[in-house]
Order: sequence, then structure tokens, then C-alpha cells
Amino acid sequence: MILRRSVLICLAGTLLVPSAAGAQQRVFFGNLHSHTSYSDGSGTPQQAYVQARDQGQLHFLAITEHNHAQAESGAAADRRDGVLIATNPSLYVGPQAEALIPTANALTQNGQFVALYGQEFSSISKGNHVNVYAVNDVIPVANGEFDDLVTWLEQHPASDNAAPIVQFNHPARNRPPHEYGEDDFSAADWLTRFGRFVSLIEVWNGPALTRTNGHEPNEVMEDQFLAYLNRGFQLAPTADQDNHYFTWGTITEARTAVIAPSLTSGDLLAALRARHVYATEDSNLELIFRVNGALQGDVITPAPAIGSELDIQFTVHDPDEVEAAYEIEVYSDDGPGGAVATLVDVVSTTGNTTSGQPNAIAGIRFRGPGQYVLFKVRQIGEHGNDDHAWTAPVWFEGGPTPPAPASPQLRITSLLPNPAGDELEDESVTIRNTGSTPVNLSGWTLTDPTGRTWSLATVGTIPAGANRTVLRQGQSMALNNGGDTVKLVAPDGTIVHQVTYQSTASGVTISVPPE
Repeated sequence: MILRRSVLICLAGTLLVPSAAGAQQRVFFGNLHSHTSYSDGSGTPQQAYVQARDQGQLHFLAITEHNHAQAESGAAADRRDGVLIATNPSLYVGPQAEALIPTANALTQNGQFVALYGQEFSSISKGNHVNVYAVNDVIPVANGEFDDLVTWLEQHPASDNAAPIVQFNHPARNRPPHEYGEDDFSAADWLTRFGRFVSLIEVWNGPALTRTNGHEPNEVMEDQFLAYLNRGFQLAPTADQDNHYFTWGTITEARTAVIAPSLTSGDLLAALRARHVYATEDSNLELIFRVNGALQGDVITPAPAIGSELDIQFTVHDPDEVEAAYEIEVYSDDGPGGAVATLVDVVSTTGNTTSGQPNAIAGIRFRGPGQYVLFKVRQIGEHGNDDHAWTAPVWFEGGPTPPAPASPQLRITSLLPNPAGDELEDESVTIRNTGSTPVNLSGWTLTDPTGRTWSLATVGTIPAGANRTVLRQGQSMALNNGGDTVKLVAPDGTIVHQVTYQSTASGVTISVPPE
């Protein structure tokens, strides 16, 4: 039983909490924002990943180099070396082993450590920075052009063939009206087009430019977190380090925590997209909250009956502060607009949650569609220190669950990998719309296993029952003459059709049989 002011519970052991689908969820700790000398930081990706893993004891580290050539303009002399992924993209993509992506792939060991990668886009004066995770090419978009960034994201799936993941970095540095490209969109498009990629926001950052370890985060952005939620973005909070020196994983105890079934890059990326994430100032504080069975970060559809009591349950575990006390603050917002989320309840507990017996918070009621509920945890440590954590909300969307829209009935019907003419220009793929309605190919791509793509944006609309043949025309993906796999990818990252072919002779068109 949990009381509004105090209750004593105990446990030793790691949280293993069943998900709604029955799989156990675990908590992994890391840092989603760091740099090396490949932009305006220090050291190499190899050094960063190894230090984060071995000294910082992180489960994951994301190296997020600046994508633009002006990255070093304001850097200290010891970080200005002219080495930039913007001017030498091979530092990011390879093929040399010391490049960022090959290094990340080599150092990822499932179950032990995951090396993530990405880029930091834009500059402070051009709309602030955002991190873009798991993209396979250096982002070529001009500094601060967020509308063009979104178009690029729509055409370039992430390494797991789903949509790229975006994080709002250090929101306290924003300069309206340019914040995160707001001035580049209509109000609706900023939230819908860009918002579908953005799932994270920093609530703690840094100290990014400090050379020594053992500090507290120097940027606290809790107010901005609540403000962006109130503007309609569905975001999970993170606590990152933004390292520019040899401090990866050690500069502070703050961590971004990810709730996932296992420690693999695929599970971590899926959890980041789903906002199964929280920010903590304690390096190993494990927290899992559920509302009406949904995990923190989830969207509940359909919403419950107005006035019904919410079923809120949570587990807490800290292996090195087993008798710490906790204050759980419950925040609720009726929906975008008006006042930001307000404190509606505070409950207290002591010690780790007993295995299989989550604590409950009673008396919080559903007020209507659009409402979301989130939690701030204060850990009153055994040694007199206080740490805090913020969870992602659980959102309620109203009305009965609508039927899923029918998947576009597009498929690849033929390929010409080895044309008689110029392969760079004349390789082609023919796509057929087998459905009963037209399909606009804006945002659609063809991609291969390396992540190289053809944009289909110039194809326009394929009428029902019609074919369109797409020429390569200099785009990055090659149809290898010795055999390859080609995927037709929708704007949301869904692989709609996939074809694998063998080696082919010059001028031979490969027909794909109907399924």
C-alpha cells in the first residue's frame, strides 16, 4: 500500500516489468548528445565510445557531430582542427574503419553496449540545434532550413528502415520566432510534419564545455519541457552531457534512461521513437510508470470515460540506495493551449519496490480527451543528497479507435540494374499502383541495405492501376549488377514492398512476379 505521505517498501534486484504484450521491460542508461574532433569536440569516436562504456559504465552513447561546416567557428583553439563531417563526409559514413558509423557498428555488442550515432543540425542563431539519430548520410540541408530538413527526413529512413528520430536540444537557448524552425512552417505543419519525427527534448544538459568530471548539469530546462508539451508536441525528457572534451559518460551522473526489452540498437531506437524514455540525475535510478496499463510515453486510444479514476502504477529501484525516500509529483494538463501541466498530487514512498508488486497512486481522474499525465520524482538519498527525474507523459486521445487507413497498394514490378547506357543515369525501377485510389509519391523512397536511396518525390501521383518507371538520374543508390535488395519505403518508414534479385546481364529487365 502507498500513502499520500509515507510508506515503507523494500527490494533488492533489477526491475523486470512485463509490458502490455507480456515481454519484460528493462531500463538502460546512457547519453544521447556528444561530440568528438569530427566536428567541434575532442578525441575520436573510438575513444568516446570506449570511455563511455568502460569508465562511465553507460549502456549506450550517441555521438552526434555537427552537420554544418561552420561548427568550429566559435570553438576554443584546442577544438579547431578543420576536421568536419560536413566537409569530409567519409568521416561519418566510411569506408575507413575509424569513421563514425563503422566505429559504432564495430563497438556495438548486443546485451553489453550499443554505440549510436547521428548528427546535430542547425545553429543557435538559425533556430537552435536538433539531434537527428541513426541517419546514414551527412545531412546536406542548409543551416537553419528546418522545412528542407523535414523534406530530407521524409526521404531518408534511419538505419533500422523506420523514420529518423529527432531531439530538441537545449531549448532554453531558443530565440523566437525561429525556434526549431517554427518560422519555416505553417503552425499546423510545424506540429504535424516536424512533430512526427520529434520524440525527445532535453531537460538537463551539460556542462558541455567543461574539461573535468564530477559536475551537475548546468542547463535546467524543465519549464521548456512543459511548454513544448503544452504546444502539442509529444515528447519524452532526456538528460544529456553534450560532451566536447574527454568526459563522455563521466562529466555528470545525469543520464537518459530508456525502457526497452533488450539492449540492442533496434530495441533502443524503437523505444526512443515510442518515448519510453525518462531523464534522471541519478545514474542508476530505475523508474517505470504505467497509466491504465500504458507505459510512460504511450498514447491511449480510445480514452476512458470522463470522470473515471486512472489506474496509475509505478515501480522504483536503486541498487545502491535501497532505503532512499521518494516524493512522486503527479502533473496533469487538459491538452494543448492554456496553462501548462500543473501539480495535482504528491505521494511518498521509501525503499525499492517489492518484486511483482507495483505501487499505486489513487484518486487521479480522467478529465477529457487531450489530457496527458506525467510524473516528477524526487529521490531523497541516504547520504543527504537529492536527485530528480522526469518521465514522459501518457496521452489520452478521444473517441473510438478509428480504422487504420488502408496501406497503399504499391509494388515493384520490374528493375533494370544493368542498362545498355549510363548506369548512373539509366538504371530504373518500375512501380505499379494495384489499388483503387491514386497515390502521391512525395516522401516515398527506394532504398538498399546500405541505406542509400532514390527519392520518388518527382514522380508525382500514380493513378489507380497505373505504372511509373523511375530513373536513377545520379541518385546515390545503385542497382548492383551482381544482385541486390531494393525496398519501397513509405514516408512513415514502413517498407511496403521488397525485392531481391540475382546477377543480371546488360540490357535485361528483371520482372517481379505477382505475389
